[in-house]
Amino acid sequence: MGQNRPGLWIWSCLLVALTPALAGSQAEEKPQEKKPGQQKVELPAREAYLEGLEKFSKGKGGSMQGIFALARAAAREQLDAVLEWDAAIAAGKIPKKRFVRTLPGFYVGTSKALYVIVDSRFFLDLSTQRGDAVDRRFFELLHETFNGATSRIYVDTITDVTACYHMGSREFITLYRGWTQFKASHPRAYGETVNEELQALEHTLLTATCACSARQIVDAGFEAFLRTFPKSPIAPQARQRLERIHTNTSDLVFRCGQELDLGQPLPYGVLPPRPPAAPVPPK
Repeated sequence: MGQNRPGLWIWSCLLVALTPALAGSQAEEKPQEKKPGQQKVELPAREAYLEGLEKFSKGKGGSMQGIFALARAAAREQLDAVLEWDAAIAAGKIPKKRFVRTLPGFYVGTSKALYVIVDSRFFLDLSTQRGDAVDRRFFELLHETFNGATSRIYVDTITDVTACYHMGSREFITLYRGWTQFKASHPRAYGETVNEELQALEHTLLTATCACSARQIVDAGFEAFLRTFPKSPIAPQARQRLERIHTNTSDLVFRCGQELDLGQPLPYGVLPPRPPAAPVPPK
């Protein structure tokens, strides 16, 4: 791995909830402390997660929320290890810590982009087998957000470290509705991740500058969001940004990344453009 500081961008934009969960918010299960005389574990969060995952998968205790909290802590530790190895090798040094390139339930990027991103399919399958109704709904939403990929469905990667955003698309609105309803219905379940996903959606709508679609589509997307969520806490800011689009004072770049011919689902109420009429042959 060569050092790649720009790769941190994709981590900050696409990583889902990989800081250790606070006690109570996601029922974090802390790694057990080693007794005196035992050999120190280099990656304790990883060890705790793998041990807990094995027991939980066999029905020997634990909870889905607890396992996901351990997974988040292990992912944070994994990312730190990736960054440390990258920095050491770039400096021509031998990394001190042991490094493992894989982590069950996560995608690990160690090339141009450095990241540790949740594999939503992995946890959805686990919750289907071992979780309750709340667990299953949470991981259904997480899977709807990522669809088993390394980026959220409203984000199209342009290069390893850049992306454009679908603002106000059908999927965007469906996700915002789903996460807000889940938070209202289950305020104590997976609290940090729920808040992070809502913040990611809101941050995209209010601050993203690289829009995948043309001005008409983005404009309609903002209108659709405001019609659907008129009482959203970010509605006033979204309306202000829409007004800047109308007055051509917005900082948005439209059809950003169009050279890749990226598709864009039309927002609610926008009809697909008519195909060009065939030329009339001469009589």
